[in-house]
Amino acid sequence: MKRGIIIAAALIGASSAASAPVKIERDSKALEFSYEWSAEAAAVPALDKRFRDDLDKAYKDALANARDDQKLAREQKRDFNGHYYSVQWTTAGETPRLLSLQSEFGTFEGGAHPNTSYDALLWDRKLNREISMGALLTGRGNFAALTRTAYCKALDAERTKRREGEKLGGEFDECPKYTDLAIAPVDKNRNGRFDAIDFVASPYVAGPYVEGEYALELPVTARLIAALKPEYRASFEAQRQ
Repeated sequence: MKRGIIIAAALIGASSAASAPVKIERDSKALEFSYEWSAEAAAVPALDKRFRDDLDKAYKDALANARDDQKLAREQKRDFNGHYYSVQWTTAGETPRLLSLQSEFGTFEGGAHPNTSYDALLWDRKLNREISMGALLTGRGNFAALTRTAYCKALDAERTKRREGEKLGGEFDECPKYTDLAIAPVDKNRNGRFDAIDFVASPYVAGPYVEGEYALELPVTARLIAALKPEYRASFEAQRQ
């Protein structure tokens, strides 16, 4: 079994080694623009094309917005603060079947402060498309039912720690919807199997801007693996509780 894992990891490494990380920068007085993705993502033609198409559109939109603000600043006779737009996709882990990516998206449009948000993308190499965490489970499995109690408990503990026990009231004391989070399986020890799940709440999702993001990690459990479709079980390994 261990030999099979080593061979699988070696095959993954060989495929990604054929590609290099991609970083595209387009800077001007109005806009600093950067978009990058990992070698593992670049090795998947459909993903590489997806990111290149996305960056082209993002650059056009961000540049137009920056130039409009620059023009308005001249008309209002005020200083213009240059804009920036930055996207970085990194590899959270990969198996022969699945590639897990996480992104950090940063922008500044001349306002009071920059903004940062986070996202995740899970790619099925065999299907050659993005899939959700829920799609990994059998019809009898439910990802939220298996993880939400533990996630909400961990989030409450972290918020209590940061706020020194204070309650803010309203949505910032509630557990956010999973659709508002960046959820990604992670291979912490890089052995070709996912051993944890990252849950990242961007600023304003689980707390006010000043609290920043809430990044929490839950271990993969035997219950979760048992709920996976058979073709995905080899991609995960349970951790001791």
